[in-house]
Amino acid sequence: MSYNDKIARLQKLRNEATAKRRAITDRVEREQRADLSENEAAAFTSLTKSVRDIEDQIEQLRDDATRAGHDNPDVIAIAQAVARVDDSRTGHGWAHRAADAIHKANRFDGEKRAITASSIDIPTLVQPNVVPMDRPGRIIDLLVDRQTVQSNAYEFWRQTTRTNNADVVADAAEKPVSVFTVTPIEDRVRVVAHLSQPVANRLFFDHQELRTWLDSELREGLLDALEAQVVSGSGTGEDMSGILTVAGTTAVPFDTSVPVTLRGALATAQTAGTMVNGWVLNPADVADLDLLLETSGSGYLLDGYTNTNTRSANVLGGPDIARVVSPSVPVGTALLADWSKARTYVREDVRIDLDPFTHFSTNQTVVRAEMRVGFAVLRPEAFYVVDLTA
Repeated sequence: MSYNDKIARLQKLRNEATAKRRAITDRVEREQRADLSENEAAAFTSLTKSVRDIEDQIEQLRDDATRAGHDNPDVIAIAQAVARVDDSRTGHGWAHRAADAIHKANRFDGEKRAITASSIDIPTLVQPNVVPMDRPGRIIDLLVDRQTVQSNAYEFWRQTTRTNNADVVADAAEKPVSVFTVTPIEDRVRVVAHLSQPVANRLFFDHQELRTWLDSELREGLLDALEAQVVSGSGTGEDMSGILTVAGTTAVPFDTSVPVTLRGALATAQTAGTMVNGWVLNPADVADLDLLLETSGSGYLLDGYTNTNTRSANVLGGPDIARVVSPSVPVGTALLADWSKARTYVREDVRIDLDPFTHFSTNQTVVRAEMRVGFAVLRPEAFYVVDLTA
């Protein structure tokens, strides 16, 4: 059987399933009902799954035909008809894939109704394995140690003591004892989530608006909430144990001025042998630092917080130490750390759930975005909490 024959057969099956699905919605509308019956909902869900599965098979056949070098016009037409968002486009790759997932879950072959409750796994935001960015734009980019977990609970070892007493030893003399202590910590992942207001279903078929909405309201909102927990989570209830509340971090007091304090924190870390790799400051503190003058009426003292030129590097270290601006860090506090000594546990990547049943009569859908993640500080003393207030 040729590719065209296979595709034609699948299209016929898809059209039959779509017709059956349309018959259900037409019946509901004729009877002026706001909701589907239990049997209708089950049948509609099953038919929707069949349509999606068949469309996936059609796309797979199209890909196979392309790889095989088939240039049949029918195949090309089918490819154009079912072409989806191009992941390779720069700037909105994640949003393109997310929009595509929602579009598939609610496609009605021309019908602009979406009445099936759907769950879509959105392409990964917090990937388990990453390569550190040269210039991270967010705290999450500094958290390069990410592990997937297979259950709600996890356990890790936290280093609480490191006393190195190694020394030269004479023959037959007692060897010194170094003290290295780790403590087992049990914790669990938390759900980070939020809901949208009811959204008109037509927006799911308008990719441009949907990309903007998804990216700003869902993705950024979840990451903002996660970063706030990473920094300041209280460790009680549903809060994670954040850096500022974990016992054993290294406190650096204010000394003379903000630049002197920051440089002192770096010296403290270097003295302890900590290979720090990232600063995080609040935007207000970054602004104050950037606007410092050498003397009244003279030029600026530093080249800028994010600038790794000589004057800024003298205070904040060289280009190998990333500099992140984040409102998640309180004003008057800076964080300097070896961020590899923290770990993010990923149970579920970002997930989108659609509920069109509640607002069926108004043709609207409520969207829920959520992920299940945990956070652990493995070596608290590698995190330097710097006081910037006089």
